[in-house]
Amino acid sequence: MRLKDKTAIITGGGTGIGKASAILFAKEGANIVICGRRKDKLKKVESEIVKELGSKAKNSKKVLSFSCDVSNQDEVKKLLDRSIKQFNKIDILLNNAGVFGGQSVVHKHTLSDWEKVVNINLKGMFLLAKKVIPKMISNGGGSIINIASILGMVAIPEASAYNASKGGVIMFTKSIAVEYGRHNIRANCICPGVVETPMTQGMLADKKTSSDLLKLYPMGRFGKPEDIAYGCLYLASDESSWVTGTALMIDGGYTAM
Repeated sequence: MRLKDKTAIITGGGTGIGKASAILFAKEGANIVICGRRKDKLKKVESEIVKELGSKAKNSKKVLSFSCDVSNQDEVKKLLDRSIKQFNKIDILLNNAGVFGGQSVVHKHTLSDWEKVVNINLKGMFLLAKKVIPKMISNGGGSIINIASILGMVAIPEASAYNASKGGVIMFTKSIAVEYGRHNIRANCICPGVVETPMTQGMLADKKTSSDLLKLYPMGRFGKPEDIAYGCLYLASDESSWVTGTALMIDGGYTAM
């Protein structure tokens, strides 16, 4: 097993990429902490993992679900305290929680929407990393994986808050890599293209929009959550022990075009 006896915190773990990663990491032997804002979604994922692993998960309490707003410092502290209480250490942090926000050109963008997007997409990653890094240092190292986006590399109109937040994620990741490499802490990010998740469901439901977008993808399909989860697994595992500060494109060739 590639993650045997490691403990992973996965934010935004109730749906999409977070859910797929949580299930995959659990199969590979990790203890899992999934957090998100919707308890019902988290409990469903927890049940799926327990069912997948059988009595092993039930007997060892290998999965913990915890409701948390990642942009709230007090809630993040409670998440970390509860995780350490159950598993004693944190080896992997997968910062996946994110929102797209309302679409608008810059001069019409509301401050409240801008702050919501940046607070969850970027501030949340800072708060989690700030709390997790000391635990990783005391444990001899760890892996931090931040989910950015192709829109942190290239911009689209009417998405300035999202574009900016994801560009910030990439540079924040590099900052962690250069500051904590000497502590054996690796930090990498993944930049997905359009992935079929609840976040993109409404957009892809429009046939014209979906058809137009698909033309931009050389591989002729959108991503699946599992496509990103396997990239996360590589970066979480010891197989990537000399990989840090990278931005991995998993985008079906979008940025190549």
